[in-house]
Amino acid sequence: MRSAIKIKVRTDSFRSGYRYYALRKGRELGIVGTIAEDVEAGCITIHAESPDSILKEYINILRTGTPFCKVSGILTIPDRLSHCIYFEILPTGKLKTANNNRTNKIRNFRIGIFGL
Repeated sequence: MRSAIKIKVRTDSFRSGYRYYALRKGRELGIVGTIAEDVEAGCITIHAESPDSILKEYINILRTGTPFCKVSGILTIPDRLSHCIYFEILPTGKLKTANNNRTNKIRNFRIGIFGL
């Protein structure tokens, strides 16, 4: 029977390719769902749908991590079926910083003066 879980994975480093690793391993097992980076919580959130036995195998694979990062914790929560068709990584937004905000103000000022 197909079921869904939400997996929250905490790693020791960001931008280490863990989301792509989780995506590749999930597709190999035939899992569908989404992978997202939760910057505020400092973890990767995975919504996975598949039969129970395959989900357990997937969780064990995720626990091992990659050579580039170590998994410091995994939390699994039962979730509602979304009837996903694909397994994909959701895009993450660009982080706003004070410097980035200043650049946008300067650009808007230039556009206002010259009408470009």
